[in-house]
Amino acid sequence: MDLDRYAIRPFAETDYDAEARLDELTDPGFAHTAEEIRHWDHLEQLVPGRFRLQLVVDERSTGRTVAFGDLSHSSFNFHPDKYWISATVDPAHQAQGIGTELYSRLERAAVEQKAICLWTSARADDPRGVRFIERNGFATLRKTWRSRLDVTEANLEALPDRTAALAGEGIRVSTLAEEGRNRPEVRRRIYDLSRVASADVPRLGDYTPVSFEQFVQIDIESPDSLPEAFFLAARGDQFVGLTVLGREPQRPDTLHVGFTGTHPEFRGRGIASELKRRAVEYARDRGIRYLVTNNDSLNRPIWAINEKLGFRKMTTWLQGEKGLRPSGAAL
Repeated sequence: MDLDRYAIRPFAETDYDAEARLDELTDPGFAHTAEEIRHWDHLEQLVPGRFRLQLVVDERSTGRTVAFGDLSHSSFNFHPDKYWISATVDPAHQAQGIGTELYSRLERAAVEQKAICLWTSARADDPRGVRFIERNGFATLRKTWRSRLDVTEANLEALPDRTAALAGEGIRVSTLAEEGRNRPEVRRRIYDLSRVASADVPRLGDYTPVSFEQFVQIDIESPDSLPEAFFLAARGDQFVGLTVLGREPQRPDTLHVGFTGTHPEFRGRGIASELKRRAVEYARDRGIRYLVTNNDSLNRPIWAINEKLGFRKMTTWLQGEKGLRPSGAAL
């Protein structure tokens, strides 16, 4: 990287708009807004003991931000010695050594933190990005993909209404709005379900649940939350299944399908299928054109439901891991 042309500095609170702009350039049509990025970042800052280093690259002649680098712990697979690392570079400024410089600095910082492992990802349809992570020693462990359903073409016949069958087993279906979004006991019971249902979701590393306070901010009080589209299955006072829809702020014709999960003791009864069916009906009845979601290649049961409904893969991401020798370790 030409240090006479570019300058590296720490991330500042005023950089969110530029980060959102670069997100749109590198992931067009699915980028996050500055407000969304800020919300997630501030949530992470509330957790004690978490490390994060964010770097920004500016073009000296224009002052324009052209790249971001990030090294951090993550919430749902936290390990004190394992970190996510990433570099996002404006396409107009790629092939200038910027990504290499950012990765080099961030990896040195990881070694200083005695990291044993780095995780990263690259779009499978970006040959330069794939070569970059391979060249930097990352081995691809799995794939994830973003998929989309055209609601007008959804195959709801593939998921017949199971309301009566579930009721016969004492299971009712409702929403967060109906249960009471602000009721403390409702929030706590949903959190209890989420912890159990999330434990075996495929991911890099091992599952670590977020705190109750984080869960509330992420799933219940998020700016994108829709309590009337937060679908729940319950038996008595226990919640046993959920699927969650959220707004896509920059795409009013689209909703995002977040976590879908079932308590392990209640799987195999069609609960997730019924909740998914209701989510699609909700979108259809409100004139929403698309539902988008993310899937892991190892999460075959959920992808099977999505595929029956008509979800189609759009963008595939490769997730890679690189082992590190901590600073001072013996050869």
